[in-house]
Amino acid sequence: MNNGQPFFNFEDTEKNILRGCIEKSTRDDSCIEDITFENEELTDFDISSIEFEKVQFIKCDFKKCNFSRSRFYHVDFINCNLSLSDFSKTFWKKVNIIESNVVGGKFVESLMKETKITKSILDYSNFFNASVDNCAFDDSKFMDSSFTESKLKKLNLRKTIFTGADFFKTSLRGIDLSDCIIDGIKISADLFELKGAKINPEQALELIRVFDIEIV
Repeated sequence: MNNGQPFFNFEDTEKNILRGCIEKSTRDDSCIEDITFENEELTDFDISSIEFEKVQFIKCDFKKCNFSRSRFYHVDFINCNLSLSDFSKTFWKKVNIIESNVVGGKFVESLMKETKITKSILDYSNFFNASVDNCAFDDSKFMDSSFTESKLKKLNLRKTIFTGADFFKTSLRGIDLSDCIIDGIKISADLFELKGAKINPEQALELIRVFDIEIV
C-alpha cells in the first residue's frame, strides 16, 4: 500500500529538470538546447564545460555555481540570480542578461560577442583579461568591478554605473562614456585608458580635480 502518498513527486521532478540535463550533457558531451528553465535552484553546483544553445533561464537561482569554460549561444537570463558564480573562460554570443543579479560574478578571460546586459547588477564583478566585442550595457551597474587588462571593442553604453571600477591597462578608445557614471574609476596617472574615449564636460572636470591637472 502507498498510504495515500503519490508514487512520484512531480514538483520535485520539475525542479530537477536542469540538474538532469547537466548530468546528461556531462556524461554524453552533448549540448543543452531549445529548452526553457524556470524557477530552477542550484547552489555551489558544477555547471562547467557545458554548451547551451537557444536556452532561456527565467527566475532561476544559480548562486556560487561554477560555469567555467561553458559556452552560451542565443541564451537569455531573465530575472536570475547569478551572484558569486564563476564564468571564467566562457564564451558568449547573442546572449541577453535582463534584470538579473550577477554581483561578484567572475568573467576572467571570457569572450563576449553581441551580448546585451540590461537593468542588471554586476557590482564587484571581475572581467580581468576578458574580451567584450560589439556588446551593449544598458541601465546596469558595475560598481567596483574590474576590467583590468581587458579588450573592449564596439561597446555601446547607456546609463551604466561604473563608480569605482578598475580599467587599468584597458583602452577605452572609441567608447562613449558620456551617459555613464565614472566617478572614482581607476586608471593610469597619464590617463592612457581614456585616450580616444568620449566623456562629457562634467566628467572631464571631475577627472581634472581627481588627477590634479593644471589648466593653463
